[in-house]
Amino acid sequence: MDQIKLNGSKILVTGGNGYLGKLFIQELLTLEAEVSVIDISENTTGYNLPYYQLNLSDEDILKKAVNDIKPDYIFHLAASLNRSRDFSLCNSLIDINLSGTVNLLNALKNIDYNNFVYISSSEVYGNENKSPFKENMLVSPASPYSLSKYFGEKAVSTFSNIQSKNYTILRLFNFFGKDMPKNFFLSQLVDKLRNNENFNMTKGEQKRDFLHVLDVLDAMILAVDEKAYNQVFNVCSGEGKTLKELAVEAKELLNSKSQINFGAIPYRKNEVWEMMGDNSKIRSKLGWKTNKNIFLDI
Repeated sequence: MDQIKLNGSKILVTGGNGYLGKLFIQELLTLEAEVSVIDISENTTGYNLPYYQLNLSDEDILKKAVNDIKPDYIFHLAASLNRSRDFSLCNSLIDINLSGTVNLLNALKNIDYNNFVYISSSEVYGNENKSPFKENMLVSPASPYSLSKYFGEKAVSTFSNIQSKNYTILRLFNFFGKDMPKNFFLSQLVDKLRNNENFNMTKGEQKRDFLHVLDVLDAMILAVDEKAYNQVFNVCSGEGKTLKELAVEAKELLNSKSQINFGAIPYRKNEVWEMMGDNSKIRSKLGWKTNKNIFLDI
């Protein structure tokens, strides 16, 4: 990746207290950016920086924070990540992932920023598209979560077009890194394998596109490039493996004595069987490339 210069740039990161947010803040500070954070939870980033603990539903407080920060770039990571297929959760997910995004956009209306980067999900493609997924495909969300994320995408592009502002949408595929939260498949698997405990999972026939979180951070940094403006990009490895293959590979790397019980857990309703992306657009337009094995520092 070509070196991006951000020294002195004022950058707002929403959801900066999450796993990806904390790593991204570290990367931004390395590039000498001036980082401010908005998050609903108490600051555990470990950094002494402008930190606004607030809910995106609090429009007046949000607007005041944004006017204090006056960011050059906004990276909107804040979201509810509940991937349940339970449609009764739809309203609460839309309140956070759509309405929260709309509130943030409205708060930024009079701010002369360079770019608004929205972190979306590969799940918006659903299971009606044939992989590898390309950015110009029609979406078919497979869950209330992915539906809310796509609504957020449309809010960002519609607002930006009306207000003549720039935006970039990054559709992240599955990623993995050291110290991942325990509510993800690979982190649960690795934790069990390290402790030589048995692990229950589905038959593992689902094919997924995984990349290392460091490659995700590179893609996010590149979103400040003017060539990224008003574009949608897949952030993915471009290769697919079944979850069974990944589980076996991780067990071998860790030399684990765990038994992996394939088929002990049923598949989810409306499962997406192949979720692999085409990364040719972000490679050609922004010069992004993958460098890390997903099991780096396993």
